[in-house]
Amino acid sequence: MSDPTTSLRDRTSILAAALAQWAESDTEPDEAAMRRAAVNLVDAIDGLLRDLYLLRGSLVQQIRHADGLTHPRVA
Repeated sequence: MSDPTTSLRDRTSILAAALAQWAESDTEPDEAAMRRAAVNLVDAIDGLLRDLYLLRGSLVQQIRHADGLTHPRVA
């Protein structure tokens, strides 16, 4: 992930579009459109969660490095 904030912004935009598509599916009786909207929304959420997880890992590494702890602590 080259720039986590850019990736998160992109994923958030995709999530917003998927949410709008899902909201529109409530007014459509078309079952296939509702299913596509739901799948797109789940995919957008999965992508956002993935990027957040990667960002979190990177931040934890930076914190440990700043604290002089290059190896994770063992409880």
